[in-house]
Amino acid sequence: MEELGINPDHIKQKTISILTFKHVDERLLEDPDMAGPFLYVLIFGGLLLLAGKVHFGAIYGFGVMGSIGIFTVLNLMSQSREIDLYRTVSILGYALLPIVILSAIGVFMRFNNPVGMLLVVLSVCWSTYTATSFFETLLELKDQRWLISYPIGLLYACFTLLAIF
Repeated sequence: MEELGINPDHIKQKTISILTFKHVDERLLEDPDMAGPFLYVLIFGGLLLLAGKVHFGAIYGFGVMGSIGIFTVLNLMSQSREIDLYRTVSILGYALLPIVILSAIGVFMRFNNPVGMLLVVLSVCWSTYTATSFFETLLELKDQRWLISYPIGLLYACFTLLAIF
């Protein structure tokens, strides 16, 4: 797997840091990989398909347009460091994991009740917090946390709408 640029240890470390809210090391964020995010997006689409929702085009559209938009916003906000699109897509893809978990729950449960809505809000907040803290660490944007989190939260809200409807 090393020949393909896939590092299973890094995928595992990033996944564990998302699931446990653990602070991730900056050198781990410097290594962008697309294997983990690609896997999460495929699982997300597959789980939606199991729930009877065919949204592969919408997942792709939200992913591409949202990543480009957030990439632009982050580079406009960051004074000291720049981030490339590849790394932006990688971080946003890894932070999609709570929404993938939500879609797994959605195979067995509907979200049109108070418990379902609470799960939806929690997964959006979880994904937003994770992506924001990753970008904050990587770009040294400690004072602009809320400005980073707002567009990221909107992007993940779009993904959860796919899981709900």
